[in-house]
This record gives sequence, structure tokens and C-alpha cells, in this order.
Amino acid sequence: MITVLALWRRIVQIRDQLYSPEVIFSNVAGIHNSVIPLTLVSFVPTISIIFTLSYNDDEFASQIFFIICKLWLLLAPAYWYLIVEKNPPSWSLPSRDGLVVGGISAILMSIIIIVMWLIFGDTLDTNSINSELDSTGLTEFRVYLAGMIYWIFLNSLLEEYVFRWFVTIKSVELLGNEARGIVLSATLFTLHHAVALHFFGFFWWQTVMACIGLLSAAIFWSWLYVRYRSVWVCWFSHAICDIAVFGIGYLIIFG
Repeated sequence: MITVLALWRRIVQIRDQLYSPEVIFSNVAGIHNSVIPLTLVSFVPTISIIFTLSYNDDEFASQIFFIICKLWLLLAPAYWYLIVEKNPPSWSLPSRDGLVVGGISAILMSIIIIVMWLIFGDTLDTNSINSELDSTGLTEFRVYLAGMIYWIFLNSLLEEYVFRWFVTIKSVELLGNEARGIVLSATLFTLHHAVALHFFGFFWWQTVMACIGLLSAAIFWSWLYVRYRSVWVCWFSHAICDIAVFGIGYLIIFG
């Protein structure tokens, strides 16, 4: 009887601890500090793609909206980190080991991308892809070249800054676990790419295959950030992969 009473008292103590105002407010604050910034940032690329490829046919308006979205993605995480959370700025410079891992992984992923293109490239509806790209101006060589330079050197860095740093950290904070946070971050990263592939006329199975590759790469890049705590390491790997992607894009549009 004494043992049962002691056990019951312990259960009541645990209940009181779990449902104390301090714990409840702490959990609410944690959700507030992760859900809101995730919502403000994670879906902006998807909104940008839907506006450009589905809702709007005006090239100039698409470019203006594209720039606004990119500025939001650049400034919103910085504002939240520096102003809302009052953290000090950091450049998170890369380590030599991180760059080596990033470089080797990028070469392996690029080989996979090229092999998949050689196997399945003939199944792509290139006419549909070119038709969708007409409204962006990317079917003109000079625009494509400028876009390629931007996406390889700047956009890939912006994506790593947003998804590998900000979204990954907030996902880990929200879910309380690095592995689950990495998967959530990678899923949010894959979302806007899946939407873009759909509008480019990819068949469902092509989109699924591409998303599996994208999700795998994003999981690895998020792990890379958690391991080395440097966006530059992830960007180095991402940029090399983008070279392979835009090489294939050149063949689709101009080949």
C-alpha cells in the first residue's frame, strides 16, 4: 500500500511538472519561435513559382515579383535572427574538412544527375519545358547565360542560407530532434522544385523520381550544415551540382 501511494504521489508530481504554467508557456514560446518564421519563409519560393508559371504571363511582372520574393528570402531570416532573437551576426566560415566533403559529394551527385539524364532524357517533353520558359526569357541565350551564372553562384547560396541554415534550425527547434528537423527542412526545400517540375510538363513519375533525388540531396546538405555549421560548405556542393543541371538545361533549350 505504501508503495502504491508513493507511486501515485510521483505520478502527480510529474503531471504537475508537465502541466505547470512555466512548462506550458515555454512550449508555446518554442512553437511561436519556430512555426512563425518557418511559415514566413518556407513557402515563398513555391508562391513565386506558381505566380510566374501559372498565374501570370507578363514577363516584366514575373521578374518584379521574382525579385521581391528573393529580397524577402534574404531579409526575413536575417531580421528574425538579428532583430527578433537578438543574436550576433556570424559568417560561419567553412572548414577544410567540410569543403572536401562538400566537393566530393557534389561530384558524386553530379555524376548521378548526368547518368539519369542519359537514361531518361529522351522521355522529357522538351516542347512543354521550352513553352513554359518562354515567359521567363530564359529561351534567349544571353538571358540563359546570365540566369545560369545567377543560379549557380547566387541563388544556390540564397537557398542554402534559407533552407540549410534558417529552415533547418527552426525545424529542429520545432520538432526537438535533428533527424526529424532535417527531413522537414528537406521536404520544404523539395516542395517548390516539385511544383516547378509539374508546370514544366514533367510526367508524374518523372516528378517523383526527381523529387526523390532532390529530397536526398537536401537531406544530405542539411546534415552537412548540422555537421559543419557552415552554409558555405553546403553552397559549395550545391553550386557544383547546379553546373550539371544547367548544362543539361542548355541541351534541352538550345541543343
